Amino acid sequence: MAVKGTEVDTVLNTLGGKGLYQQVHHLLIALTAFSAAFQLLDMIFIGRIIPHECSAPPNGTGITIAGVELSPSNYTVEYGQCNINIKYNTTSSINTEHKLPCIYGMTYTERKDASIVSEFDLVCERGALGDLPQTLLILGQAMGALVLPFFSDRYGRKPTNIISHFGMMVIGVATTFSNSYITFAILRLLMGIVQQGVVLTSATYCIEVYPTPYRRYVGVVGSVVWGICVVAMTPFGYFLRMESWRTQQLAFCSVSLYVIIEVIFLDESFRWLIANGKYDIALKNVKKAAKWNKIDVNMVVDKFNELIGRQTLIIPEPEKGDQLLLNEDETKPIEKIEKYSLLDILKRKKLALNTFILWYLWCTAALSYFGLFFTSSSLVGDKYLNFFLYALMEFPSGIIFFLIVDRFGRKKTLTTYYALCGTGMILATIIKVTSDSYAASICITVLSLVGKLGAGGAFGACFFYTPEIFPTNLRNVGLGSASIAARVGGMLGPFSRVLAQHISWGPGAIFGGCCLLATLLITILPETKGKELPQTMADVKLLYKKI
Repeated sequence: MAVKGTEVDTVLNTLGGKGLYQQVHHLLIALTAFSAAFQLLDMIFIGRIIPHECSAPPNGTGITIAGVELSPSNYTVEYGQCNINIKYNTTSSINTEHKLPCIYGMTYTERKDASIVSEFDLVCERGALGDLPQTLLILGQAMGALVLPFFSDRYGRKPTNIISHFGMMVIGVATTFSNSYITFAILRLLMGIVQQGVVLTSATYCIEVYPTPYRRYVGVVGSVVWGICVVAMTPFGYFLRMESWRTQQLAFCSVSLYVIIEVIFLDESFRWLIANGKYDIALKNVKKAAKWNKIDVNMVVDKFNELIGRQTLIIPEPEKGDQLLLNEDETKPIEKIEKYSLLDILKRKKLALNTFILWYLWCTAALSYFGLFFTSSSLVGDKYLNFFLYALMEFPSGIIFFLIVDRFGRKKTLTTYYALCGTGMILATIIKVTSDSYAASICITVLSLVGKLGAGGAFGACFFYTPEIFPTNLRNVGLGSASIAARVGGMLGPFSRVLAQHISWGPGAIFGGCCLLATLLITILPETKGKELPQTMADVKLLYKKI
């Protein structure tokens, strides 16, 4: 017989719900967001577009066409961004102009290694390659979301998180020594894979550390910590803007040294330990938590033994080597541990429909979130200030979440965020189409900030809501499948700045329309407000009227 989520909450409530132990472990895992955020968004700085133009011929020589050097007295030349424009000094109207590619290379306004764009000449006909590494990183996230949740659900949240985090540090350092574009791109793909190992296990761990009444703290703390992480990138990028992209990358990946703290202090998720029959380790952690929270150990052990269906035989501290006994002849309880796959969700029509809706919500949130960040430099004003303002929007989104998620429920919270993003971006699009004045540009910037607030909040709310509808042994797989859907939007997001160069109002119209459609689809989803985290598939069925 499997342990129900409500019974696990009984032990967590006995420990005080949100005592010191829970808060410390929540913070320990939440701070991994620094590594995740820095490596996810650092391309905005190390891959920024540097102003450039075609280089002139070396050593003051004339321009050579078809092996013939032109006399400077016979033409005038203009060195453009992607072409050399030659105008011949002649009275004839025939062949008076000639356009050449940048046959002598590029000249940049900053040092050659200021950005990967300038170092690898990812401009003009190679311009799309500048956004490709970010797309590959997000493709890697999809691959990681497909594979790593299996290891998290099978082998534990802690080892998967720590191994992934260590991998981020190693790959981040290796990236600084990339001597070719291909090497850089491959390392970005690998970074995306391990980054998802950190993000998904962290989100699941945070949800599992608290009983039901206190889970809203996960959302607000997650938003605040993520906001701090993104805001912290601004001084990194600004004060290192005169350094090479390699120095900036090394600085961004230095925060991954935090993995050492995780190895020393982080315990495994209590819910995962119970769901997978790791009762001895779970008991050890429960006793540790009781001491930290100043709760009577015997009382907590009693609740723990009730949870796993055995009598309390340990008073007050067991000696080393003692075992929990079901009866005098048994050393382990006989209990069937339920294992699931994603098919257990998809083969049920109602659950499958809601899972597909969640995938759309994640895809839309990612498309809007990354698209807005990568187009922030196109807004009026300083690009670093715009990035900073976008990052600040993480904080009000967290405050809104805290105020409404338990008062109005998960569905209304999701609807609020998608409505904010959709409305803000549609209005910004209308203004952009109808006016090009400076005042209109300011209004567009303000409305884009509103859209960013909604997109960031929607992303955070999805992270909070999704684990609540999957059972423990499928929770990380369910979250991973949703994350894969998000990567589709995330891969398209960086290319929004390319679209904006051709259709300035295009990105806003797409973001706004997708978000408004999301508000309609949310009405189909189940409400999880006030409900225990499902431990088994039977618990999941309780969320729905019909399966």
